[in-house]
Amino acid sequence: MQTLLSEVEGRHAALLTLLRTAAHRGSPAQPGEARTNTDRFLAQASRHTAAATWILLPPVARHLPAGRAEVRDHLRAIRRLERTLVRAKAKEYGQAQTIQVPWPSVWSGVHHHLGRTIAAERRLAAMLGEHLDSDDEARVRERFTRAVAAAPTRPHPHLPHTGLSGHVARTLCAKLDALWDEVEGRVTSVAY
Repeated sequence: MQTLLSEVEGRHAALLTLLRTAAHRGSPAQPGEARTNTDRFLAQASRHTAAATWILLPPVARHLPAGRAEVRDHLRAIRRLERTLVRAKAKEYGQAQTIQVPWPSVWSGVHHHLGRTIAAERRLAAMLGEHLDSDDEARVRERFTRAVAAAPTRPHPHLPHTGLSGHVARTLCAKLDALWDEVEGRVTSVAY
């Protein structure tokens, strides 16, 4: 039976696979392959972090003994990860401030912050699984799955992440990101 923890872990495994593919910048088989791989990873990582913030953090705050502190800590980790994702996108698209930054440094930062975020999310999902009954856990898991599909495809570390303002920001950003993805020709879809 699928649990919230197994759902989160499966998505983490997929993200790590996408990261390995994106970070491998050897000679690509096709022109544009490196950018496509980077775009896919960035889009899925952005979707995942937005969905985790939107769906997992409210029940953490409500149901766990130190829930509010856990939420604050997780939001800090998410913002750090999102800032490294912004840096990777800037590097991929040739932003002047990132020209001198080598790709291994960019991917190292992404890997570090993604690893910390994954560890925290696994812990939170496991704790939620212990505190929620099976029906509530199934509802959270289903909402999380739907939220990933509807989340923004770009990181937004400086926008609100929680509450009504976070919900409005996420909804607007998802629509704007889809528009910009189309304009830029970003490949954001992947079996995830």
